[in-house]
Amino acid sequence: MRISRLARLALASSTMALFLAAALSAQTALPTRKPVAQVNLKANEPYYLDTFKADIDRLESGLNSASGQKTKLESKDKLNILLDTIDTMLFRQYCDREGIKVSDSDVSNQIAQYRSAMGSGATDSMVEAALRRNGVFTDMKSYFKQELLFTAYLKAKKTTELKAIGQPSADDILKAYGDMKFNLRRPSSYRFTMLVAKTQGKSEADKKKAADTMKSIALKVKANPSAFEQCLLEGSLESAAAGYQTMIGATIAKTAESKKAYPNLYDAVFQLKEGETSDMIEEPDQGYIVVRVNEYLPEKQLGLDDYIEGLPTKAATANPYATVLALVANEYQSSKYSALQSSARAEISAKLRKEAMISVNAANLAGILDEAEINAVKALKGSGYNIVAQ
Repeated sequence: MRISRLARLALASSTMALFLAAALSAQTALPTRKPVAQVNLKANEPYYLDTFKADIDRLESGLNSASGQKTKLESKDKLNILLDTIDTMLFRQYCDREGIKVSDSDVSNQIAQYRSAMGSGATDSMVEAALRRNGVFTDMKSYFKQELLFTAYLKAKKTTELKAIGQPSADDILKAYGDMKFNLRRPSSYRFTMLVAKTQGKSEADKKKAADTMKSIALKVKANPSAFEQCLLEGSLESAAAGYQTMIGATIAKTAESKKAYPNLYDAVFQLKEGETSDMIEEPDQGYIVVRVNEYLPEKQLGLDDYIEGLPTKAATANPYATVLALVANEYQSSKYSALQSSARAEISAKLRKEAMISVNAANLAGILDEAEINAVKALKGSGYNIVAQ
């Protein structure tokens, strides 16, 4: 049986009508997302109300978990989230326009480095919690991508400034040294060699074995001080078999901070004279220890060619054999880089706020921001924003 041309047209029209009806039905079933802001530098990009609320909730939850108290962000804090997000969107579009990119693998590697710096066993959720405590409201990947984009921006657009930071002059270092001199005074200290059987995470049986080993070493060395050399070598070259490790060139300063951090070690070391060996020392955060004091280091104002050992700083703990010159140069470069970051962020944000088209929907902000902050948004055009408040 043949279908007439008129019948085929009627069937096609009917089928299309059904498709249109289904499509319209699906569209009306979908919730309408309300934008609170729209940014257009390279392309129109909305910031939706539900995302804004999620960012607020994310930061509040992080602050609550850090303080243990119920915290609600004030309206002015929520306004700052909105403005920071607008700047983030502007910068992201700017990087896209200028061809400044970072890969997903770069972001993953940066997260892994941050996680590693937090210590063994750190997880992504711990990284997220740390970011919240520092006031970061975006998700973890977005935050690290934004930071990497900014680093790439500095390398691409601030090459002269970065080169100057990386090559400080003699006058730069001397001035930085003068500014830091007050904190470059080494307190009275002892340099010592330490034999340590670590007990963290060990069973009670292993802890007892470690204590017996170190007691035996202490007694042997007391009876024959020259036996310490043999113990030193065994802990250095055969630590697994010996059951302890050797640390050479450790220092402890005669300060309240050192006494608080290592009370038992502190008391033992400062009762010894150069060349003397301790009894076994139990330090809860370290394990069981035997030390030999090698050299007394009197209080001293450190020059650029001195080592930083004995200084109550993280740098001295990480590498006591670094020179004061290296420390001062690093501090100079860090402070200059931080200043460059701050000025460059302010500069590019101010530029893009004027260049882009920005609109804010005041009606959709009602109930989230107070009237004072909504009025502040409307007044932004007079403070450097090319903005329209709808």
